[in-house]
Amino acid sequence: MTMADLLLAALVRAQIGAALAIVVVLLLRGPARMVIGAELSYRLWSAAPVAAVVGLFPTLSDSRHGYPITLLTPPAHAGLLLQYWAAGAAAMVALMALSELRFRRLASRGKAGPAVMGLSWPRIIIPQDYEQRFTAAERDLILRHERTHIARRDPGANLFIAAMQVVGWFNPLVHVAARCARLDQELACDAAVVECRPELRRDYGATLLKAHAATPSSPFACGWSPPGRHPLEIRLSMLARPPLSLPNYIRGAMAVALTAFVVGVVVWSVAPAGYSGETFVWRQPPAIVYANLAP
Repeated sequence: MTMADLLLAALVRAQIGAALAIVVVLLLRGPARMVIGAELSYRLWSAAPVAAVVGLFPTLSDSRHGYPITLLTPPAHAGLLLQYWAAGAAAMVALMALSELRFRRLASRGKAGPAVMGLSWPRIIIPQDYEQRFTAAERDLILRHERTHIARRDPGANLFIAAMQVVGWFNPLVHVAARCARLDQELACDAAVVECRPELRRDYGATLLKAHAATPSSPFACGWSPPGRHPLEIRLSMLARPPLSLPNYIRGAMAVALTAFVVGVVVWSVAPAGYSGETFVWRQPPAIVYANLAP
């Protein structure tokens, strides 16, 4: 078994585990949002990376058969397939970089935002008509929203989501999950803002309606309006819901953690047995034999 076989098999198993978790989260996120709120339903997405990591470890079938390495049967031409994957990942990175450069160029001209841009030193960018378009009260609500993104470290989460899209560029469920996770992130941010100032729910909703527009997007920035056509009615309906009490929040957090655990256990138990043929062995450098040069 070559290094290419090992890497390709690990990639496939991680994507299978992630896909299973994504399907579960897609089915649960809507009902969960109504029961445990937007913040905890957003945390359900943690099940996807958990399942991907679990897919890299020996499964239940591997343990029963005593296989030392959990791998699918290596396909032919694994090295060539890895080259295709690397080319696709590089193309995905290039597309994201071009989108980010376009967004930054428009932001420098005052034609993008409001949004949070940057990871190490995040900053809020605003459009050039910001003060004319919004009242002082509306500007305060928008700034609260963007500062909440910074406090929650959402730019870093967006970078992680983009990285998962690069790794799993061939998996359509990963791209569906990225879009839905970005929406759930906005819903969670909305909930955090109005939870601190519940008396501003109506004003916040009105500002959301006023600000909603098709604006330039970035794969990394946290914008007032996420990329694409935003289901605005979902955000407005969530604003009308009261915050969870502390006991219900604790129960919801436990349910989210249990969901991630159960998904990981299911991936570990139902995954097929690994490759039982030749195991991977690291190649050792040839030993150097020193001849006795004594006369």
